[in-house]
Amino acid sequence: MTTREKGLWAAVIILTVSVAALGGLIMLRGLSKPGDIIKDDDDHTVAEIGQEGISEEQWVAELKKRYGANTLLQMLNRKAVQAETKRLGIQVTQGDLQQVLEQDSKGYASEQAYFEEMQQQFGLGPVDLRNEAKYRIGLEKIATQGIQIGEAEVDRYWKEHPEEFAAGKQIKLAVLYVAKAEEAEGMLARVKQGEQFDALIQEHSGQHLGNNTGGQLGWVDEYDPFQPEAIMKAARELTPGDVAGPIAVNDGYAVIFVDDIRLKAPPDKEEIRQQIRRSLALAQAAPLEEVEKSLRDKYGARILSEQDKPSASL
Repeated sequence: MTTREKGLWAAVIILTVSVAALGGLIMLRGLSKPGDIIKDDDDHTVAEIGQEGISEEQWVAELKKRYGANTLLQMLNRKAVQAETKRLGIQVTQGDLQQVLEQDSKGYASEQAYFEEMQQQFGLGPVDLRNEAKYRIGLEKIATQGIQIGEAEVDRYWKEHPEEFAAGKQIKLAVLYVAKAEEAEGMLARVKQGEQFDALIQEHSGQHLGNNTGGQLGWVDEYDPFQPEAIMKAARELTPGDVAGPIAVNDGYAVIFVDDIRLKAPPDKEEIRQQIRRSLALAQAAPLEEVEKSLRDKYGARILSEQDKPSASL
């Protein structure tokens, strides 16, 4: 996955989470039952703390403030892309979908392990991920419609960037996060004195720092885009049985332990050529955000509620 593709995937995940958040809200609004607590203004109380309640109206307002504009834009984008793929006769095949999912799940022990990680980190299940991959493929096919990449261009790119397609390696990694460098140094010293890293993980079970959670990560790609780069950079320099730290991450520090390292299977040559064609075509195409906007304009997309309009124009 190239840097540009990683950025797109991160954006897709963020928007998917926001769509899921508001989608869940819409479903919940229709699930009130007789006996639910009702405020004087007929607005449901959805949560309470002490003597204070949070009304559904307050909840809706907060969700719309945080996610409303992005969610509406994404919903409009989906409809516009669907209409354009139908007009152009573009098909997203099972082969297309499987190839993208295989690329996204590289660095994980299996496709199932990838699905489980996405569920844990972002609350996205297999159906969500397949739908987003399908949307991404359709959008890219629209953006690259008519762009032809010759075999000589593919050969030249492969020759100039061999490191992108090397077999690479996977690292069986464990990580512990702490707030202070002194704590990390203490853990590092204990492991170097012979204490098992698993024992430290058990000792700190349930503790976390911000969005980082420690523990056994299992097999991860050496360039895993979902792990802090500082951690993966340190891990790439270690051998099995090595420990390293303190590593500065976000608002704290990490200690890492490399349990094992294995080489990945060499990529299929035709798969590499297809990946290069896709990347080169995307590099020549308009930015995908511009393609989305042009499609919204083409199909007359409008946001009718003033409070839900994004700061930038549609």
